[in-house]
Amino acid sequence: MKRLFILFALLLAACSSSQFTLYKPTENDPGWRVAVSKKPITNNFVCTINDSIVVEESFGLFSNNFEKDGQYHGKKIKMSGYRTAYTKTGYDGKPAIDYTYQVRIFIDEKEITKFDY
Repeated sequence: MKRLFILFALLLAACSSSQFTLYKPTENDPGWRVAVSKKPITNNFVCTINDSIVVEESFGLFSNNFEKDGQYHGKKIKMSGYRTAYTKTGYDGKPAIDYTYQVRIFIDEKEITKFDY
């Protein structure tokens, strides 16, 4: 049973999707690595800055957007997500609903990046 759990955990980790950008708060700053990971199945989004989790949020059952705030080194971090549903043809030839996601990251009210999943 333990092996099955470990295999499942590795499979979920391998299926997650992550994107990142570099943000420089000041010209002399070495920069922050701002990353957003989308977790499979739960569609949970996690924003990390320099490997520290700053904001974590997922879409509600009937919601197509979210906003969540956090703090990092005295700066206000906002993660804003938007979900769009579309119909596609499944493997069995029947219509199926799928989603695209867009996540925007703001630092001190200024948009620094946008990620599409």
